[in-house]
Amino acid sequence: MRTHQELESRLNYVLASSFKRPTFLKWEEAKGNVGKVNVDSTGGNFRLMVVDSAGSALVKLDGRPHFEIDRYHISVPVPVGRHEVSVEFSNLMDFGEKVEVNLGTPVAVERDFSALRLWAYGSSILDAVRSLKDPELEEDMLSLLSKALAKAPFRTVSRDQLILAVKAAGLPRWVERFPASIEKDLEPIYAEEEDGSRFEKALLYLKEGLGELRRKYGKRGLLIAVGHAHIDTAWLWNFDETRRKVHRTFSTVLTLMDRYDFHHVQSASIYYEWLKEDHPELFQRIKEKVKEGKWELAASYVETDTNMVTGESLARQLLYSQRFFLREFGRLAEVLWLPDTFGFASTVPEVARLGGAKAFATHKVFWNDTNTFPYNVFHWVAPDGSKIPAVAFGHGKGGYNSDFSASSVVEQWRGWKEKDQPMLYAYGYGDGGGGPTEEMLLRAEAIEELPVLPKVSLGGVSTELSKISPVDQWRGELYVETHRGVFTSHSAMKYLNRRAELALREAEIWSSIAGTYARERFQRLWKVVLKDQFHDVLPGSAIRDVYKVAYRELEEVINEAESLTGEALSKLLGSGDQLVACNSLQWSRTDYVKVNAELEGGQEVEGGTLVRTTVPPMGCSKLSPSQPTTPVRVEEGDDWIVLDNGLLRVTLNQSGEVESVVDLREGRQVIKGGGNRIVVYENVPGPNDAWDVEASYELASTHIKASHVEVTARGPLMGEVTTIRKFGRNEIEQKVRLLADSDRLDFFTVVRMRDRELMVKAWFDFDVNAENYVVDAPFGVTERPTHRNTSWEAARFEAPMQKFVDLSEGDYGVSLLNDGKYGVAVKGSSVGITLTRTPIFPDPATDLEETKFTYSLLPHRGTWRDGLPVRRAWELNVPLRVVRASSDLPSQLSVEGDLVLEAVKIGEDDDSVVLRLFEFQNRRGNCVLRFNRPVSAAEATDLLELNGVQKKLRVEGNSVSLDYGNREIVTLKVRLG
Repeated sequence: MRTHQELESRLNYVLASSFKRPTFLKWEEAKGNVGKVNVDSTGGNFRLMVVDSAGSALVKLDGRPHFEIDRYHISVPVPVGRHEVSVEFSNLMDFGEKVEVNLGTPVAVERDFSALRLWAYGSSILDAVRSLKDPELEEDMLSLLSKALAKAPFRTVSRDQLILAVKAAGLPRWVERFPASIEKDLEPIYAEEEDGSRFEKALLYLKEGLGELRRKYGKRGLLIAVGHAHIDTAWLWNFDETRRKVHRTFSTVLTLMDRYDFHHVQSASIYYEWLKEDHPELFQRIKEKVKEGKWELAASYVETDTNMVTGESLARQLLYSQRFFLREFGRLAEVLWLPDTFGFASTVPEVARLGGAKAFATHKVFWNDTNTFPYNVFHWVAPDGSKIPAVAFGHGKGGYNSDFSASSVVEQWRGWKEKDQPMLYAYGYGDGGGGPTEEMLLRAEAIEELPVLPKVSLGGVSTELSKISPVDQWRGELYVETHRGVFTSHSAMKYLNRRAELALREAEIWSSIAGTYARERFQRLWKVVLKDQFHDVLPGSAIRDVYKVAYRELEEVINEAESLTGEALSKLLGSGDQLVACNSLQWSRTDYVKVNAELEGGQEVEGGTLVRTTVPPMGCSKLSPSQPTTPVRVEEGDDWIVLDNGLLRVTLNQSGEVESVVDLREGRQVIKGGGNRIVVYENVPGPNDAWDVEASYELASTHIKASHVEVTARGPLMGEVTTIRKFGRNEIEQKVRLLADSDRLDFFTVVRMRDRELMVKAWFDFDVNAENYVVDAPFGVTERPTHRNTSWEAARFEAPMQKFVDLSEGDYGVSLLNDGKYGVAVKGSSVGITLTRTPIFPDPATDLEETKFTYSLLPHRGTWRDGLPVRRAWELNVPLRVVRASSDLPSQLSVEGDLVLEAVKIGEDDDSVVLRLFEFQNRRGNCVLRFNRPVSAAEATDLLELNGVQKKLRVEGNSVSLDYGNREIVTLKVRLG
């Protein structure tokens, strides 16, 4: 029996012998990044290899996309006949490394697949015995391989065969030196052997022997494999390069599918849209493979972030992707495939189910740094109690980019918790690596033949879903215990995303009411936002070039949405000089606006006149300044400033911090240890710079006090104190504002950062005995413990929020609202909002731009369940809009009940009005929607507006009444008379 090294050495020569009659060619035409050559393929095993190239190339066969050249794919299958093969290189490698394009050298060669299979089988055996560490099995396997290779003894090999083996497989350095040592006078001796029949005999002997070993040792479990090419929509490269990656990868997979029987899963309908525009012939080929069931679709417009997007954004991810799939392929995607997203909101299962998905799949839960996620197959239960089958795959070597090496299979099978359930195994090089390779498919064949390892099916995700039977359940969010910094990195990206989502909401509401809704225009704008919500773009973990594009795109979306709102309101209100305030929220509100006009009862402030006015729900009213019950008073001492409006009495100290907040209505102190303490932390997490926050981040911190504190407004409508904090080359300017008759204390903040690898938080220590804290999430809320009793709770030291975070005791609470921040830490009754992070990689310019945002302190009677924090958070984020018009607009829609109205739009297939609502308090009840005109019909549907949802609706006059369940997401289609 030979040793591992001896067998490996012989297998290297077997691999070299698999290259038959290689001929090194020259590009017949080479211009810039494009090379062309004509080849004559004489058999089905003919390949054109391209060696020593630099960059990534789309290979075209007779002018049509055919394959890819990258670091993993250098051997292009060529069908029988004479063909022109061209390569079009990008100067980026698969992970965005910029290189100087080198077309490399084309080599015409035939492959001896008996030799190649023998090498794949033998290599898999060696890899398996190293991983399994079973002495008896090792002896049996190595003995068999030794005997099999003895039937194909080494005789000779050519210099060119050795060169190609080295280029193709990255063989050991000692093998790499062999070709250079064979000089020209020795080439007649080192000639290729023509008779390769011995490899076929050796392979047959090996397979027969493996059959005997399977009978002796058996097979353990079932592995269901799916080809996969995870492609980031943008990351260490820009969107344009991703578009080219899609062309290259999809053509490669299709060409392999013509030769091998396997399934491939591909997410992101945006990629199919691109392909349809750029290469319709490729798109047609994918249609054929989808029809055959070999090419599997995965839902979502992109592999989106789910923590920092609104529920409506998640709904649109499903709406636009699934409708595209249905229109183009005649079917919906069965799986919501998000292998790499950085954590998952608790409402994702309900959104997925209502979006036509039958299952959810991810890998990312195995990136935890503290706890091991306990399941691979489970039911993920949504807050409303509905559930969806879920698969967490790739726990072990290779992850979602596995290579079908035996060691990868062994490691993942060992980590697979439910051994009675089939293991999902995704293989293929991602991010421009081209997906599966021929070698992977041959190794899959070998794994199926080996004893002990699981049986192999290439049936794909659909087969996996048909065979699993989840027993265990997981309820709530899937928090990933790394990448905690992505809730803050690139503050401007987060702020623009929030503004874009809300600008589209406003535009859709007013356009739907005015009858000016432009369906295709809104789809186009939404798709820009959805694209920029990809899980490396919105989280702030992409390169600078990406944000140069995304910032401009989102600003354009906001501007166009504002224009659409203006057009709709102009139609509704007419043109004139009357100042009219408009409210798109579902409740009447009294709030402040700033106008460029002098109005009696207003207060002059920077940029205009501050006015208090009342506006009906989803309507507009003439701007009519109202006087406050109690004007704001400002008092100053030597080392303190007090703002008092009769509701709150706020004391700031000489450092600009909030020393006291007394709720005068309740006669109680809100702050017990200080508020708005600005703390700067050194944050150097290592290679995942933009992604991570170290668990030990608090060890290196500096408490920053204001160097300048000044009263800048003294009432009667607004009291304001301006503070400036300087540290290093950085500056934070804040305007602390208290408005008359308002129970909200605002911190309008401007951050100017220059120093790198810092994280800045604003801490508040509240006098509230809260066991849990609540944040809003897509279509609802998420509740988490304030303590860190367990390792799971301790690991969640930085977590996502959206518009608010709230701590409540039995009958009282306090919220922190915001209009563009997403990262928060809670320790007991202390809450820290993360204001900025300045990582170096991958974008050294992160947060260099000046950023502006507001966060607000809101004490309140009752708890968050009473709805005040939710409403006030919406009011902060959706300010009243003032326009010049000729008339008012009475309330167009009111909502009687506790459902939150997130979106109003026009239907995808007709002119019905579609409303999206959700319940957040975990209370079932009844809701009445009152419109401004008669309702002729109403129905409940899924998010796709395709299938009815069982719900009893009562239509009477101008109203629709419905019963709703706990934490339910409701979509209604209403026809107005």
